[in-house]
This record gives sequence, C-alpha cells and structure tokens, in this order.
Amino acid sequence: MSADVGRLTQDLILAGSRAVRHVPGAVGGLGTYFVALDELAAGQESHDWRRDEKILITRADRALERRRITSAVRWFDKALRVAYHPTLHMGAESPLVEDPEAFLRPLRASRTGQVLLESPIPEGTAPRRPGPRSGEGASGDGEQVVHLLVIAQQNWTFLRPLLDALRETGRFEILEFEVDGLPETDRPDRERILRARYDLVTECRRIPTPERLVEAYEWADVAFVEWGHHILSWITMLDMAPRRLVARYHRFEAFTPFPLLHDHSVIDHLLHVSPPIRGLVTAIAPESTSVPTDIVGNLLSRGLGAVSDAPRDTRVIVQVGWNREIKDVLFSLDLIERLHREDPAYRLKLVGPGLPDLPAEDTPYQSRVRQRLAALPSGVVEQLGVRRDVPEIFAAAGVVLSSSFGEGTHESVMEGLATGCPAVVRDWPHARDYGGASSIYREQWVVPDVETAAQRIRELQDPGRYAEESVAAREWAVLHRSPERVVDDYDHALRASRC
Repeated sequence: MSADVGRLTQDLILAGSRAVRHVPGAVGGLGTYFVALDELAAGQESHDWRRDEKILITRADRALERRRITSAVRWFDKALRVAYHPTLHMGAESPLVEDPEAFLRPLRASRTGQVLLESPIPEGTAPRRPGPRSGEGASGDGEQVVHLLVIAQQNWTFLRPLLDALRETGRFEILEFEVDGLPETDRPDRERILRARYDLVTECRRIPTPERLVEAYEWADVAFVEWGHHILSWITMLDMAPRRLVARYHRFEAFTPFPLLHDHSVIDHLLHVSPPIRGLVTAIAPESTSVPTDIVGNLLSRGLGAVSDAPRDTRVIVQVGWNREIKDVLFSLDLIERLHREDPAYRLKLVGPGLPDLPAEDTPYQSRVRQRLAALPSGVVEQLGVRRDVPEIFAAAGVVLSSSFGEGTHESVMEGLATGCPAVVRDWPHARDYGGASSIYREQWVVPDVETAAQRIRELQDPGRYAEESVAAREWAVLHRSPERVVDDYDHALRASRC
C-alpha cells in the first residue's frame, strides 16, 4: 500500500469515526476512540479526553457484565490509550504527574479496573523457579562468575555500553534475549498482557513460558529486564520465573499503564535511573515499595574522553533534543532572546532532529516554536541537526542547557559536564514533587525560571568563575559516571540479587 493510499484510508476511517461517534453501542465507541486519538495527536487542547475515557470505560464495564472478557479487555485498553496519550503528559501540565490518585481514580473505580488494577494476586499462584545452580568457575579476582540473562525488546540503546563494560570485568557471562526473536504467537502485546492479568487474578492462571525462555532461565543466575513497561508485566505473569529477577526503570515507563499491571511479588530488585523516577513510580504503584530498590546511572554513550584544552566560547549555549514539547525549547528561546538583547554575542545551538519539513505538518506546539524562531534575529539560534560530534560541540561551548518539563536524568547534560561544560538545568516541573532536578545535579546548577537561568549564565562570563565551574563539572561527571563507578553499582545490585 502506498503512502498516499494509506493516508486516504486513514482519512476515510477518521471521517467515518466522526460521523458515528455519537451513535449508541460499539460503533459509537470505536468512533469516539479514533477521533480521540486523532485530536490528541494533533495537540487539540480543547479535546475532552475525560469524556472519551468514560465512554470507553463504560463499554468495558458493560462487556464485563455480560462475561465478554475479550471485549472488556479491548475496551479498557482503549480507555488506557486515551488516558495515557503522550500529548497529555509531555506539556507544561501532566494530569498523571500533578495528581496520580485523581488521574487513576476513574480507571481504578470502574468494574473492569477493579478486577485488572485493584485485585490482589491470589496466594499460591507464584511461578515456579529453577533450582539452585551449581557454580561453574570464578573470575580472575576469585569472585563467582554470574550468569546474567538480559531481556529487552528492540530498544537496547542504554544497554550496549553497560553490557560491554560488564563483560570486560570478567565477572559476568551474559546472554542477550531479544523478545522479538520469539514466534509471534509467544510475543507479548498490550491486549495479551491485560487478558493475562485478568486470568491471573480471577482464575489463578499464568501464561505458559516460551521454551526458549525456559532454557535461558535454567542457565541464568539473574535475569535483568530493561524497561519497566509491557515486557516486565509479561515476564511477571509467566508460569516460570528466573532464579532472581531484576528490572530497570527509565522515565518513559512511568507514563504507561504497565507499572499498574506488574506482579511485583515476582520482582526481586528494582533499579531506577534517578530519585524522581522512583518517586513517581512509587506514587503510581505503591505496591512497588515492597521490592528493594537502587538508584543506578547509565554509562555515558560517548564515554568520558579527555578534556579539550581548546578555547571555549562561553556565550554559546548548547541544548541537545528540542523538537518535542517535553523539551520545552520555548524556555530556551526566551532565555536566548533575553541574553542576546544584552549582548549580541550570545548564541543558542540546538542539536537533534528539527521541526517537520512542511509547516502544515506542525503540531500546535511546533507551530509556536517555528514562529518564535522566525521572530528572533538571524544567527542567534543555530539548528545543527543530528550530530555525531556532540562531545566536540560541548568542548567548544560555554553552557549545556536543559529546559525540559520533565526528565529522568537528561543524559546530554551528563555528556556536557563530562567535557567540562557547566550546566544550567531547569528545575523540571514534572519532577519537582518527586525530588526535582537537584536530587540529581548540584543545587547551584538548577534554576527555577528563565531569569535565574540568565543570571547564572551572566555570572559564568567571569573567567575565574567559569574556570572553577568547568573543573567542578568534570569532577562531578567523573565521580558519578566514570565507567568504574557505574559498573561497580550494577555489579553490586546484580550480585546482591543472586541466589
């Protein structure tokens, strides 16, 4: 099917959905769902997503009353997709962040939600685990080599540097398990996971474990699941579990319904990339507090190279990642406009994917960004696109900027610090109630607003102050993100979780 035909088909489906969304019954429910997704994706702030959520929940509850379980699960999944639509949570206000209890109340209070989200895991339904594994050798330093099974689906971005570093220690033998390598009938998807949760809490029935995973579990001392989303939910609902199960949360997973669906009794250790993420996950899924947790960092994807002695332009500000609303580049544009009025030498360099090629494809937010960029003096903002020389860009710049509404750690800030580039980090609004950016970075680097950010950058123009801050930035990065420190943290977390 060509792109044009596909687009025409989508347009026809959407037109039909608009025509039937007020019709009673399943047809109207589908119309409501498709129109909601379209208007939310377009960033229409006036869209009444709570109304649509209620309609879809009602459809789920009616199906459940009639014992049409598959239908109930499908309608409830549609309600979840509307409530957790990314555009509701990537802007200045996220209903999930502002009040998790109020956000989740309609879902939890529904008949279907009572079963899927509120029902406890029945006693006596724990998955079987392999018996103790006899030791099979030690590393060069005498420690037992850990058989580490790593499970992920497609996104291994943050894992690759870590796994390479763990292998280099000689203390881990690692087996990678790509979920998409399973037959399609064995792979997890949202509907299967929701149905599995229903079967577990109502009929004490778990999902049969794929044979390839059974073999991997028999081999492994510890299984490490990357991302606390649907893969972790699926792993915890299988009828077999590894000897020990460790899972890692980034920020993304907290903005999905899956933390509500895990069987936390199967998880032995949870790892979070930052205190705000742990705080938010705890607020969403209080049962996760029953699982021991640690805060662990990522290995810097580009490493800790030597600090360049080339001259810096301290009036150059660099931001990596800016074309999505969560990054709030409007904050950055306000900042550079204020500084540029005082001194035309100030410039902002934006690294990463840009706006759509065609303005007609802009979301309302992207349209505002485009207008703000056009209104600024020529040359004050440089759009560099996707680059491979990010450390070199930081090494020649004066400040690394984070302007986001919310982040887990904002890895590009870590990369900037590693080059000796001082940071200006907005106190991410989404994280303020859960520890804030200052629970990750030094408090003096964190700013509440544009004016404070401008004042910090002005102060950095003093050569002595800048030299001190540059040294402090590098020292902080080495202390928190040196390969030795990060690997030791993971070694301890994984080895402590071993039988």
